[in-house]
Amino acid sequence: TYAQAEPLTAENIDIVEGVGDFGQPTLSAVGEIVNASADSAFANLSITAQAYDVGGTLVGEGVGFLVNQCDVGLPFDFALQPDSRQTFAAPLELFEVDAEIERVEVLIDGETVEPVALMPDIEGITRLSDQEIASVEWDADGLSFLFGVGCRADLFTEWEWSRYDVAEAEITPETHPRAALVTEDLAQRLGLDALFFARSMLTYAPGGDRLVFQDEINDLLTAAPEGRFQRLLFNDQHNRTLQGVHWLPEERFLAYYFGAYGDPVLYYTATAEGQRISPQLDGNPESEIVPGASADGRRIVFAGTVEDERGYFLYVTSNNFIELLFQAEPPGNNYPPPIPLVDPESDLVNRVYTALDMDGENRLVCFNRDTGDLHDLALLPLDLQPDDRAAWWIAPDEQTIALGVTGANGGLWLIDLAALPSCE
Repeated sequence: TYAQAEPLTAENIDIVEGVGDFGQPTLSAVGEIVNASADSAFANLSITAQAYDVGGTLVGEGVGFLVNQCDVGLPFDFALQPDSRQTFAAPLELFEVDAEIERVEVLIDGETVEPVALMPDIEGITRLSDQEIASVEWDADGLSFLFGVGCRADLFTEWEWSRYDVAEAEITPETHPRAALVTEDLAQRLGLDALFFARSMLTYAPGGDRLVFQDEINDLLTAAPEGRFQRLLFNDQHNRTLQGVHWLPEERFLAYYFGAYGDPVLYYTATAEGQRISPQLDGNPESEIVPGASADGRRIVFAGTVEDERGYFLYVTSNNFIELLFQAEPPGNNYPPPIPLVDPESDLVNRVYTALDMDGENRLVCFNRDTGDLHDLALLPLDLQPDDRAAWWIAPDEQTIALGVTGANGGLWLIDLAALPSCE
């Protein structure tokens, strides 16, 4: 059967101007398709956008498709689940070049299918949102965190930010505290035009007073909040794609690079003050996953093959020490990075939390380096396509993890480590 209009409707429709592959101006209708049904899912959606002028005359139309927050089309077998919504884009073709659009109507057909059974509740893991999570920033006291919804490749000012209060279990919309600093003046001080500013991956150290960005030739630099006092960190990335900057305590960070799903990951650690912690990209072991760094940025856990041994390795950047932690097949560079924790007394990495694909299930595991045991802690709510990305951020007290995922099956989860089996 096919649904006409309700329960499928289009909301939050906007007209977006763009530039085509050959430099020509383009128009698209973008918005959200909403499934208001309580018990039916819909697949094979047919989306048609019709543009009208002020007099009610049809002046353009276009065929739409479901996309993620980065405007990438969803898998062909995607089904819009009950009581859910998904973004769409419909490139418009105008019948007259000078036509002016006053409103857009969206017509939707869809094939009724059985809904996918929801993943059962997991003790210690609480779902907070079903939106695509681009980033999380914990407060220094660990009592709350900011999270941004949007495309990870966009400037953080394009994301919708909210705050989650851990004690009250409440989400409140909030403007990012650094958003007001991101202006045309900042772009000029950084020496970037609008196009390169949009792809600069500009990010501020949470709670700090420096920013990190890449310039038009992919050099990585740091600067003061208003763009002054720039310091060049590395300049060997001209042919590399910066995929993310993961902030560590005290304005340290790990930057990681790869081209596409399945490509090896290159990385380095540094500080927002412009101090290098690790060698440059080619001076560190390649990884098959996004690596994870200790709080000081000196100890890194990566995965791959080293001298015929395959698994997860500890790498110390200051002396090139490499140790096999445990044998396992790396799941891919779209999985969340390992979280290495350091014993404050010995100053040695003694615990590593990570995500593994174990017999077709995504599991949260913890490696105890003191005993050499790998502990299976819980099923993870991950269902990743190659274009999806998962990341997580541990609270300052190292007892709670915020897991954020992009894509059609994205969302935000809070993982309470104290409620899971012990890593002892």
